[in-house]
Amino acid sequence: MSAPSFRFDRLSVGYGVRVVLNGLCGSFESGRMTALIGPNGSGKSTLIRALAGLIPHEGRLSLGGRETRSFSRREFGRLVGVVPQQLHITYPFSVWEVVGMGLLPWKTLLSRTTEEDEARIAAAAERADVGHLLLRDVSSLSGGETQRTFLAMVLAQDPPVLLLDEPTSALDPRHSTRVFSILKALAGQGRTVVAAVHDVNLALAFADRFLALKDGTIVAGGPVRELDAAVLESLYDAPFQAYRSDRGEVLFQATGACDGFGEDKEEVAVR
Repeated sequence: MSAPSFRFDRLSVGYGVRVVLNGLCGSFESGRMTALIGPNGSGKSTLIRALAGLIPHEGRLSLGGRETRSFSRREFGRLVGVVPQQLHITYPFSVWEVVGMGLLPWKTLLSRTTEEDEARIAAAAERADVGHLLLRDVSSLSGGETQRTFLAMVLAQDPPVLLLDEPTSALDPRHSTRVFSILKALAGQGRTVVAAVHDVNLALAFADRFLALKDGTIVAGGPVRELDAAVLESLYDAPFQAYRSDRGEVLFQATGACDGFGEDKEEVAVR
């Protein structure tokens, strides 16, 4: 699959007088998974929302060489799938129905579901590990189950571009690894994958590239092998230390001093 790439030039977003993204320039290429990293309030979610066409922006933003504002909603929906950070459904849809919403860019609300559609929904649900929940009311699900349901919806949609805002924030380590394995495989098929993440070590393990945001500006970016402690320290205003896992992977952990106990090391990845 040859997916379109996002390109942006002097991209800015503001809410009232507050500037959230300030003149960003760059691109997200096909066949790559790019991890957006940065502290809370750095602009990661806002960038995902701007790319998804959910909020107005200034500057140039194009997909496949075409200004994103020129796409119809149906055209854009066939190209771009979005998993938002905030997942709220008040109507008592079943998991089956929510996953099936991924097919809407190719259908209408009155279209009949075909056997091919049913197979596509079932396969996406199994891949996201919600196949056993298909008859459940989505409002009865846990946060992690809801998150996996929305991932299944995007998998059923099968777009060439995927935008995900902290897609594993409610997941346990096993499901987090599973989700990022899926995203890496999709990028390997030639798709454009952009995911905002808090876990730097997940980004290192699965992403091809990273883009580091702070205060609405880009402070670093490139292949994940170029991510080092110096970049993380300037990004999070905290000391970091690199170490090797038992499998030889280079990982990072924040370090700090605990009052009254001398030097100590945080045991968890940055979140």
